[in-house]
Amino acid sequence: MSLWRQLSRGIRGLVNRPAAERDVSDEVAHYVDQAAAAHAANGMSPPDARRAALLEIGNATRVKEEVHGAGWEASVESFVTDLRYAGRMLRKSPVFSFVTILVVALGTGAVTTIFSATNAMLLRPLPGAHDARRLFAIDRKHRDGKQGMSASYAYYSYLRDRAKSFDGIVAWNDLPLTISVNSVGTLAYGNIVSGNYFGVLGVRPELGRFFSPDEDRTPLTHAVLVISDGFWRTTFGGDSGVIGRSVQVNGHPFTIIGVVPPSFRSVYIPLKSDVWAPVMMKPLLRPGHDLTDASDISLRLFGRLKAGVSEEAARQEATALTHAWVAARNDPATWAKDYVDARLVPLSGLPEDATQAIVGFFFLLLGASALVLLIASVNVAAMLSARGVARGREMAVRAALGARRGRLVRQLLTESLVLFLFGAIGGIAIAVATTRAFQRMPLPDMIELDLAPDYRVVAFALLISLAAGLVFGIAPALRAARTDISRRIREDSPSGGRRTAMGNVLVIAQLALSLLLLVAAGLFLRALDRGNRVDPGFDMTGVSVATLDAESWGYDSTKARAFFTELRRELGEAPGVTSVTYSGVRPLYAGLSSTRVHVDEPGRADAGDGGGQGVLAGVAAVDADYFETLKMPITRGVPFAARDDAGAARVAVINETLANMLWPDGGAVGRTFNHVNDRVTVVGVARDAKYAWLTEARTPFVFFPVAQEWTPRQFLLVRSAAPANEVAMQVRRAVQAIDRGLPAPIVTTLRESSSIVLLPQRVAAIVTGALGAIGLLMATIGLYGIMSYSVSRRGREIGIRVALGARRGEVLGMVVREGMQLAVAGVAIGLVLSVAATRLMSSFLFSVSPLDSLTFVGMSALFLGVAFVSSYLPARRAASADPMTALRTD
Repeated sequence: MSLWRQLSRGIRGLVNRPAAERDVSDEVAHYVDQAAAAHAANGMSPPDARRAALLEIGNATRVKEEVHGAGWEASVESFVTDLRYAGRMLRKSPVFSFVTILVVALGTGAVTTIFSATNAMLLRPLPGAHDARRLFAIDRKHRDGKQGMSASYAYYSYLRDRAKSFDGIVAWNDLPLTISVNSVGTLAYGNIVSGNYFGVLGVRPELGRFFSPDEDRTPLTHAVLVISDGFWRTTFGGDSGVIGRSVQVNGHPFTIIGVVPPSFRSVYIPLKSDVWAPVMMKPLLRPGHDLTDASDISLRLFGRLKAGVSEEAARQEATALTHAWVAARNDPATWAKDYVDARLVPLSGLPEDATQAIVGFFFLLLGASALVLLIASVNVAAMLSARGVARGREMAVRAALGARRGRLVRQLLTESLVLFLFGAIGGIAIAVATTRAFQRMPLPDMIELDLAPDYRVVAFALLISLAAGLVFGIAPALRAARTDISRRIREDSPSGGRRTAMGNVLVIAQLALSLLLLVAAGLFLRALDRGNRVDPGFDMTGVSVATLDAESWGYDSTKARAFFTELRRELGEAPGVTSVTYSGVRPLYAGLSSTRVHVDEPGRADAGDGGGQGVLAGVAAVDADYFETLKMPITRGVPFAARDDAGAARVAVINETLANMLWPDGGAVGRTFNHVNDRVTVVGVARDAKYAWLTEARTPFVFFPVAQEWTPRQFLLVRSAAPANEVAMQVRRAVQAIDRGLPAPIVTTLRESSSIVLLPQRVAAIVTGALGAIGLLMATIGLYGIMSYSVSRRGREIGIRVALGARRGEVLGMVVREGMQLAVAGVAIGLVLSVAATRLMSSFLFSVSPLDSLTFVGMSALFLGVAFVSSYLPARRAASADPMTALRTD
């Protein structure tokens, strides 16, 4: 029979069973007629010929059943029958069904939530881009293979014009901008991009057009702008007439030419992007930046590989071009000559230098959530095993009536899969709710997360749930479907029998895995607590911070300096404010600029000076009152004063670590060092502090007066006794009073701002804490369930013990002891697993040992306490039972 005929016949049998049966009857009748005709042709009489044909075919009903059973549709019908029976059995035991589905939903929801976040950050192709697999970030790599550097426009042009392995190479960088519409300023997260940016990505405009080649050839000639869908809707109300409209960008007129589709957000997925401008307009948007200056290495590069070109071939070509670039001495900085190789990294939507850490962090959380699903599955397996024992007589009767073991196993496995399927649906609902909650977590304004589950997440949830249902349902099904009929029919009712070895193993496994989760959560909580207790070297209490980017307002240096002076005066007179200052670097914000300082004193060969190469030190330009505002002690000398302006002699404050490195004799104040082309005098030594990370070691650091190291982007720091929200209002009012066209600054407390350095520990503590609580709950339920089941099965035995004189305390101790034996075994195995697994967490534990004894002992004690309660409740019920009632129970 052809495949098409088998398919059509099977579909007909499923859709119209009576018609299919008539077809089979007609075929049988036709066969009988043909066989009878053949016998008649051989000389038989018609009655004898028909009788012979009927004898030849045998029982016609059986033949019809065999024909029907041989088709694929019979398997489908059998599966549907199993589903219907499974549904009836689940409705028959609603409490069991509800608890089982809830347990599976919690386990599936946990792992699906983390997978949804992992999918959004790591696995999705770059949203909105066409064929993102061929997009690769490009940067220069140091000879040591570790450090990388971004690119100058000259280096970008060199690669773009000579590389043959790419369909196109793009230059871009993020750039904060101020967009003024109707004289109202709005802070926008912008990007400057080469003209082929959207073309190489394969993004098409939602409205208007993108940049043309002419707009990427000459500087300062095409003031055009592309805006995001979100910015278009929030700022312009989704007006389709926005194309051709003129707006002020950093104080200069630009024309909006296009709107990107909502599917595309940014090359870096977590970072918000509002507008895009041609890179040729950078000198206008950031005065002082010259695209022809090869020392300006502020651009990032990516390219699209040509079809059929391998990543390795493209990397080799880019490396050869970089070698040629360096050999031609195109880099003005001598240190750049060591960056001779090219590196290609898939454009994954994450910063290349952070991808490895982010991947490790998410897989750590994914592993923790997988443990919850494993605990849930083991819990369900224990419940299915206990339910299989309770259904022993039913299985024996069905076997006695002719059901084969394979048929019984298939039925029980179907019931297990149905439970896990409903649990998966519940888990997806939990994942939707929890990812929405994660998106509402307080994060820096430029971060925009979209963690919503997509089809990959739904498929993942269904797949892992059904796989877990199959793996953890097969053993209980095989055990329940044993076919030793006579013994099982004669078996007593639930009043006899002890716990099974399988049940004990499942409970111990739950307890061990739950303890592992609790230990992980405890370590992250300890790390978070340790981080919060670290002394940063200054006092963050009562300090608010705001970012002020005068260059994005279109201010020149004179106007910007006047603005900052006036703002400091206005805020200094505000109620509750005790001090106001500025810094070119935001304190404790996961980033650090560095510079080299050299000591050049007659007759000195200073090892601390790096053999003439200088000492690499962190650097920040700060205003007067900086040390007072942060309460950062000056241990020697004096802080900066108002007289340390641009026309004064160059001065600096250094920290104790740098002072000890340069002048171990302790006489740093009044000494000088060389910085770039200036000789700088040390006027003070500040106490060591934490500058970028709470985990950083002692870091040499130098402070310069902001007036002598001027940058238009400043961080305002205000110390006030007033509440933080009132300080924020004071800052906004003061800014608007000076210039109503400026965007309202975002003001936060310094403590909130610096909390980003503990973000991994905070997220991990929340996630593992929640997972640990769920795991502990399920393990507790599992232990309580098996102890309650054991007590109910041993009711007659306990009744006999009491009737023979056993005291209530002895019965209580017997049951509790059995439960605690399981708990101790689970704790012992869990501790061994924890010792092995927590080493993988060491990079996230913030100076907390992965074998922290306080955490291991504390979590073990908590676990044993909960296990005691779970054992005591069934034990108390058993000890309180009436022995006569128990003895009369069948």
